[in-house]
Amino acid sequence: MAYGARLESELGESPQGFKSPILRCKKRTSFWVFFSCYARESTMKIGFLGVGTVSTAVIEAMASRGGAQETVYLSPRGEKRSTELAAKFEHCIRLESNQAVVDASDMVVISMLPNQVDEALADLTFREDQIIASFIAGTPPSGIAKLTAPATQVSQLIPLPAIVHHKGPLVICPSHPDVVREFAGLGDIVIMEDESKIRILSITSAVMSTYFTIQNTVIKWTEDNGIAHDTASQYVRSLLEGLAIEGQAATDAELAHLPVEHETPGGLNFRNRTGLEQDGWFDALYNRLQDTYSNANLKAKSSE
Repeated sequence: MAYGARLESELGESPQGFKSPILRCKKRTSFWVFFSCYARESTMKIGFLGVGTVSTAVIEAMASRGGAQETVYLSPRGEKRSTELAAKFEHCIRLESNQAVVDASDMVVISMLPNQVDEALADLTFREDQIIASFIAGTPPSGIAKLTAPATQVSQLIPLPAIVHHKGPLVICPSHPDVVREFAGLGDIVIMEDESKIRILSITSAVMSTYFTIQNTVIKWTEDNGIAHDTASQYVRSLLEGLAIEGQAATDAELAHLPVEHETPGGLNFRNRTGLEQDGWFDALYNRLQDTYSNANLKAKSSE
């Protein structure tokens, strides 16, 4: 069944111009949407309020996925990046103010630090027919809708840096046909309808810097023990890429068995895993995630 027809049967509305097949696996309040190929036809004008690292990755990914290019309006917030994007892509236009971006756009993407959003949106006037795509962590769609009224069609997204390579998950909550269409092809789209669950996936995704610290620690150990840096770096990164591919290829039923399938009893992998297990390393990771979920204030002032 064609994408538009399937989404119409799910959401009651067909996103015009989309012909991509999708696979869905429903589970409680969320389901995965995998876009394997797509043919896009869009004339939507999209404005970005805030042009930081994540917005830049999204805009770069949109430009490289093929198909028709939407007109993208960039706010002056994030001067260096917005200037560079406008110079690089003909469809990206840098405007003089946030209000000018709102006035020109059919869909407004809000991308800034959580502690800046209230002040940034306070003096802006939105239209009722506009769609809001919020990248703001810590404020659910219902909270953003109060700031953008009368524009109350709000979806929250969690784009991650790997999206520039069209990789990784992209949460959309709640689903909206236009939002799904405009962000299709950037990664594996995860649809959620319950905004109270968004914080869980925000914390789940907060292992990125931990992952790279583990990677760099293994590279350093390899180098310190006599392997040239270039070789150590290439080997470890290729190793982790291969493991990630295996993890993606595994079924849910196979996940629990992957550790033992990648070790020999009493062997090197076994020694490292069980040693870390005895040291409480995995329990510490679990408890750290729980502590962050329970206690992190995403609206606190941050330098990130």
